[in-house]
Amino acid sequence: MKPKLAWWKLVAGYLFFVFFHQIYDILGGGPLAAILGEGIESIYAHMKMFFYAYLVVSAIDYFLRRKELKPAFWYSRMLIAASFPWMSIAIWFIPEALGMELGGFELAYSLVLTLAGLLFAFSLENDLETIEFRPIARSLIWIAFAAALITYIGFSFHVPNNFFIAS
Repeated sequence: MKPKLAWWKLVAGYLFFVFFHQIYDILGGGPLAAILGEGIESIYAHMKMFFYAYLVVSAIDYFLRRKELKPAFWYSRMLIAASFPWMSIAIWFIPEALGMELGGFELAYSLVLTLAGLLFAFSLENDLETIEFRPIARSLIWIAFAAALITYIGFSFHVPNNFFIAS
């Protein structure tokens, strides 16, 4: 029997996303606030909020289940944390790719898609946690995770121009 989705994670993930979305204002700005939150309004800042929210919930999950965990726990979480913000943002852009204007529905759409992005991440955990990653996969997961962390912190102070346009 497959384990069910832990719904507390979805609620906690959403609340942490909102927390990281507001932390810049809560802390009154500054470097730490920019690293943790939305110092610059950008797609990357929202991806960073997904990343951080997911990591916090994963840390809580680790402490709640640490005695029963498999070795792949952190590799699966690192892989999900590094990849799901990209997939969530790709889904968010579907209307724009189809030439649709969201107008006054953009906030509601964003709130629903934030929930969907987190659901996507948490639904992958149980299956990925059972995988025995080979050394090359573990190395590449570390590289992807480090790249995500470095770019989220680095782009907290300078978001590249033309994010979607190659120079």
